[in-house]
Amino acid sequence: MRVFVLTDSPSPYQVEFFNDIESRHPCELQVGYLRRRDPERRWNAQTIRHDAIGLDSANGVLQRARDAMRSADLVVFNYYRHGHAEELIQQRAAHGGPWCFWGERPGLRQPAWAGRLLRKWKLSKLHASAVPIWGIGEFAVDGYRREFGIGRSYFNLPYFSDLERFGPQISRNNSTERVFLFAGSIIERKGVDLLARAFVRLVREGADVKLKIAGEGKLTGTVARILGPVRQRVEFVGFKDWNALPELYASADVLCVPSRYDGWGLVVPEGLASGLPVMATDRMGAGLEFVRTRENGWLIPAGDEDAILGAMREAARLPRADLAQMGERAKESLSDHTLAHGVERFVKYAREAVNV
Repeated sequence: MRVFVLTDSPSPYQVEFFNDIESRHPCELQVGYLRRRDPERRWNAQTIRHDAIGLDSANGVLQRARDAMRSADLVVFNYYRHGHAEELIQQRAAHGGPWCFWGERPGLRQPAWAGRLLRKWKLSKLHASAVPIWGIGEFAVDGYRREFGIGRSYFNLPYFSDLERFGPQISRNNSTERVFLFAGSIIERKGVDLLARAFVRLVREGADVKLKIAGEGKLTGTVARILGPVRQRVEFVGFKDWNALPELYASADVLCVPSRYDGWGLVVPEGLASGLPVMATDRMGAGLEFVRTRENGWLIPAGDEDAILGAMREAARLPRADLAQMGERAKESLSDHTLAHGVERFVKYAREAVNV
């Protein structure tokens, strides 16, 4: 089975996933990357060990992608907001060969009506077809089913990464101080401003706590100002490449992911795999998929500063033994979310799409 995947850029996580598909040889995989890097991401480039086409590299490359698509038994479109992606979707739909769309939940950005109109236009061929849609988590599957109707098959294929690297802990905070960690882009969508305000309130209540913030973004200055009154309890550690994340997670007690919305949220399974209870919101795919309140973390309403404070307060007051038990349950909650499971699901869904 020959599968051609068209996606945005070679993020470390996608490269790792596609490399693993290639190494297990369950199918003949070719990946087209619309751009060689995302300028908003500072990730170090990862070694690509699968057949890859960079569509922004040189003349004639787009034709190579067209040829790869024509010869493929299945084409998987993982991106659509690009001229080349629109062209290739139209060509595959006209050609009539099996294809599917694989994406995060639609409609998270505001205003929602504008997003629906954009998808009606950009994904007109998907709307007009009955091809399968692979949602990145049940959160996405639900969103696509609402928007694209019931006349097609839907499958849950979230992002996967090698979580085994988060298993052995390099270090663990053993002091009486409770360390909260935020890791991600410091932007409004990630809710870090809400987290900062909640943390200031928690400190003023007398809690023995610390907040570590890893990342960069447009809201950095605003967040620093909010945290100014408790600056001695805060550590800004800057951007951390994905290879440095295991050590970062090991230095904390609780991972805070207060996103106003997030299609998936890879930090959630990473934190759980590290043995950290995770505070996540009900407007992000991975939070809904994995986090269970007071079992392995706290699932709270998105955009709710009081809910963030309540979860942090509870975490700060928990005896360390109870927190450790939550950490063990956090790791157990990912037993079916290994890289190998992801490859198996990708190949299974691909075969079903070809054999429809």
